[in-house]
This record gives sequence, C-alpha cells and structure tokens, in this order.
Amino acid sequence: MIDLLKDDISNLLILEKLSKSNLNNSFSVESKYSEYKDFLYNDAFLYQAMLISKTYLLIEKETRNIVAYVSLAADTVALKPQEKKKTGLQDIPFLFLPALKITKLAVSNGYEQKYNHIGSLLIEIACDKAYRVNEDFMACRIVSVDADIEHNPNVVEFYQKNGFSPLKSNIYKRKFPTRTKIIGMWRNII
Repeated sequence: MIDLLKDDISNLLILEKLSKSNLNNSFSVESKYSEYKDFLYNDAFLYQAMLISKTYLLIEKETRNIVAYVSLAADTVALKPQEKKKTGLQDIPFLFLPALKITKLAVSNGYEQKYNHIGSLLIEIACDKAYRVNEDFMACRIVSVDADIEHNPNVVEFYQKNGFSPLKSNIYKRKFPTRTKIIGMWRNII
C-alpha cells in the first residue's frame, strides 16, 4: 500500500481543478454515500460557475481515474475566547475569523485500500491552499469543515486525527437548528 503522506506520489497522482476534460465516470461510492457522487456529477460545475465553491480532483495519472476530490469555499469561523487563546488570537476584537471551508471531501471506492491516508492528503492540500491565499491576495487563518456524522459517525475522529477541533460556538446551531447531523470543526493553519 502506498502511503500518500510519506511516499513520493508525483508519478502516480495529479491534482486538477474540475473541468469538462477531466470529469469522467470513474468515481464511485457505496450507495449510503451517494450524496458525494451526486454532488460531483450534478452540482460541482454549477457551484464553480456561480463562484460558490471550487472542486479539485485527485486523478491517477496512468488510468485518469478520479481517486478522490475535495471542494473548497470561503468561510468565516466564530471562535470562543478559549479557542482564540489556543491560536494566539485572544486580543483580536472580532468574533469571526477568515477561513477556507472544506465543503465536500470524498474518496472513490477501493482507493482507500490502495492509497493510505488519501483523506489526510486532501486535508493537507486544503490547508496548503488556505496558506497560499495569504501569500497572494487575502488573509486566511483557519480551515473549517462541517463533519457529516449522518453518513459517517467516525468522521469526527478522522478530522481530529488531522488536527481539527469541534467548534465550541453555538452560532451555527442557533442559525440552523434542524441541521444536527453535522459538527462544525476547525484547524489553525499556522
């Protein structure tokens, strides 16, 4: 098994922004995760065109199969004082901080066995993109995600292993009281 966080994968995989030329029908998931396949084939292009999110495909170079994808969007995150203190931001006078949100992250069937840490690699790619916007054009300190516990009850543990913490703020739950099947999480990229 290839470890994507340790092995050189530059000759195996490539990251490409979703386009008509690289979207093929190779991405598949178990039926309980069909929302993630539906998003890729039905919504991702529309969201890119509407400037809602951008989707990046991890593609196997040899086969051109879609191994996994991550979709990203701008966000803000409300941190409680104790969370701000953990990041050294306790003196910042505003509640919301700039973030890059992982809106979708999915791995095609069978590839999690072939490529170890594939989800973690996509998170590192998102963190790298968040860090790079600081160099280019705006500030971004945090990567956020709404962990989908409806489809995967172990997803919170996965994100915690990758440096994320559950948000302590309940602003999101007050705004969207019926969306109880997600847990907002955040990671400092500095």
